[in-house]
Formats: sequence, C-alpha cells, structure tokens
Amino acid sequence: MTRPLAALALAATLAGPAAAFAQADTYARMSASVSQIYDGNLFATPARRGPQDDLISRAGPSFEVGYLSLPLDIVAHYGIEAERYLNHPDLNASAAHQDADVRFRYLPMPRLDISADAGYVATQSPAELNVDSQLAVGRAPAERLGLSATAGYDFSAVTRFSGEYTFSRDSVAGGVTSAMQRSRVGMQRRTGQRTAYRVDYQFRHAGFSDGSSSRSDVFTAAWIHAITQRTGVEIAAGPRLNQRSVRPEVSAVVRRQLSRGELSASYSSTEMTTIGERGTINVDRVGFTASYRPARRLALTATPSWSHSTRRRQHVPVYMLDVESTFETARHLSVVAWARIGRQDGTLSGSSEMIPYRTLGLKVTIAQPRRNAGDAASVTP
Repeated sequence: MTRPLAALALAATLAGPAAAFAQADTYARMSASVSQIYDGNLFATPARRGPQDDLISRAGPSFEVGYLSLPLDIVAHYGIEAERYLNHPDLNASAAHQDADVRFRYLPMPRLDISADAGYVATQSPAELNVDSQLAVGRAPAERLGLSATAGYDFSAVTRFSGEYTFSRDSVAGGVTSAMQRSRVGMQRRTGQRTAYRVDYQFRHAGFSDGSSSRSDVFTAAWIHAITQRTGVEIAAGPRLNQRSVRPEVSAVVRRQLSRGELSASYSSTEMTTIGERGTINVDRVGFTASYRPARRLALTATPSWSHSTRRRQHVPVYMLDVESTFETARHLSVVAWARIGRQDGTLSGSSEMIPYRTLGLKVTIAQPRRNAGDAASVTP
C-alpha cells in the first residue's frame, strides 16, 4: 500500500517549479489520542439473539508532515491505534486501526487547479466505512484503498469546467471484495450573483471478487441558489442508466447559517457499493444536521437520519441518531464525546430481524505544536 502513496508524493513534489521550493513552508506534527468506547452490539447481532456488548480502549499516535508553497501543497498523514477489549480479549490487536493518506494541490496557472488524494484505511470495525448506507457489519478485519483526482478550469468569470476520477477498493475478512471506479466531467455557469447551473456526466463501474460487475451512466443537471446571504439550496437530478433499468439520481441540500451554528437538511438517491455486500445497492437517504457553538471552545452537533437500501426485492431501512460534542480545553488538547443510537430492520441477505445500534465514546487528543521541519528546536516525528 505504501508504494502508490510514495509515488504520488514524489510525482507531486517534482511537479512544482524550482522557485517555489525556496519559498516553501515545511512542517511536521505529531499527536496522540486515547479513546474509551462502549459498543452495545459488537457483532451486529439481531436483538432477539442477544447482542454482545463490550468496553473498548483505543490508543495510538499519528504523524503529519506538510510542504506548503504558492503553487503546490503536499500533506501526508499516518495514524495507528491499538485496541483492547474488556470481554473479548481475542479481538485485541496492536494495529487494530491504521489510516494513511497523501494529499496534494497544484495551481500551475491562475485559472487551473489540480488536486489528488490517495488514502488507505485498515480497521476491525467495517461499519465505520459504511458512512452513506449505514448498514451494520460485525467486527472483522477490513480495508479500504482510495484514490481521487480532480481538475478545474475557469473558462471565464462565470463558466467553470471540471473533471474528476475516483477509485476505491473495499475488502472484509470472510466477505466479498469490491472495486468501484467513477469518472465525471461537468460544466458550471453562474447566471447572477445568487444563481448558478451545473451539468454533469458520470461513468461508474463496479467489480466484485465473485466475478460479477455493474456499470452505469449518469446524467444530472443542478440548480444552485442563494435564497438569502445565510440560506442556500442545491438540487441535482437526472437519469441513471445501467444494463437493465433506468432509475433516478437525485441529491438535494438546504443550508441555513446561524450566528452560532448551522442547520441543514439533505436527501439523496443513488447507487453504490457497501462493504460486506455483494453487488451494487440503491440507497435513499434523508438527513438533518444541527450544529451549535455555545462557547468559543465548545461545539455541539446532532444528526438524525434515515436510509433505505434496496437490492432486487430486499429492502432495509436504517434509523439513526448521532450526537457529538467537541471541547478544546487548550490550544493542543481536545476532548470529543459522541453517541449513536438506532436500528436496522433486516438485512439484504433476506433476514427481517431488527439489529439495534448503541455506541458511546470519549476521545482525548494531545497534539504537538506545529513546527518548521527545518527548525533545530522542532521535534520531527
């Protein structure tokens, strides 16, 4: 996994002009975190079968280095955490969670910007990777490799062309491996101070370790409008064509900026792969987010959501409530507390049994002050 990340970083570094290197800001930073997590359903077991709970301790360091200049930014990050289980010591692991990524942004000319991101995640909690479908997956080793590249060109003051390519590969022990590719080209044009329109074409291809595959072509048109200075709406819709059907592709979001927070409501209907499942699934999702900052160092967020996953004749609704509070006790010390409660009615494999969600967590992070990597007084990880 390290070879593609290193190659991307090297290529991005060589792309910058020599004059930029002399003016670059390089830095290194290290942090360490300790978490205590209560999981009320460790193996995503239906309620009537007696879910097993556990108290999990997680701790580990993370490292970040950066190279920042006017035309080129490069940031690399790596984190590793060990896990210890109170009631299931067979799940203990010194490298239970790892995440690494390299990001770069290059501005070769005022109208053109290019960015790329390569990342790798290894975890014993596959459900962490099912952000959109929210489908439950029990404890098992899982991996995700992701690559993405985007480019945007301002053709004029009101017209912008953009392109994007993404690739992701998911695998879970004892399950199927999936690979998803997506290519997109689009154009956005502003028609006033508050309104813009965008058209996009996407090609998607998904392949699975059992030999099956799926492809689709997606055409969408979007309307973006600022209702007031603090309220905006964006709606995109169009057809999604695959080998045997035509289905709608829809995304919509409304945001309202508050003096000390933000409110938003979103809806999406799309096709995706999800870890632990064979084949693509259709997911409809409705979510609401309320964030509030009662004090400068304290932030509160609540996100109730509902998702509906469909594959052939199987339908699985998921009801979820996520709450989180972040308190920065000092410049380099933060405390995050979170909770998740909800339920999943059935599985895509055919079971109709209810799976409950109950998770509580507390995380303390200490970060080293950011220092110049060339400074003799700095401590380079």
